[in-house]
Amino acid sequence: MNMVNFARKIAKIILFVGLFFLFASLVNSSHFISLDTANDFATWLHGNANQENYDDLWFLTDVISSLFFSVITYKILMKLIHKLYPAS
Repeated sequence: MNMVNFARKIAKIILFVGLFFLFASLVNSSHFISLDTANDFATWLHGNANQENYDDLWFLTDVISSLFFSVITYKILMKLIHKLYPAS
């Protein structure tokens, strides 16, 4: 593997991680998931809802939605880059 391919792979990884952190900072599921829903989820998952486990639903939703938006944005960016700079 030459250095150009290695640099491209590293750049793609850095782009994806950067997108993930960007969306992790933008997505806040506590705005659209109520406290009652989070408590119901904690009761279903752990058997009870207390201060330590009621925010599991918010955390899972934040991570999954950040990952989802990162993958979609990454794929769109890669398609645009391949259209703008076709391989010769």
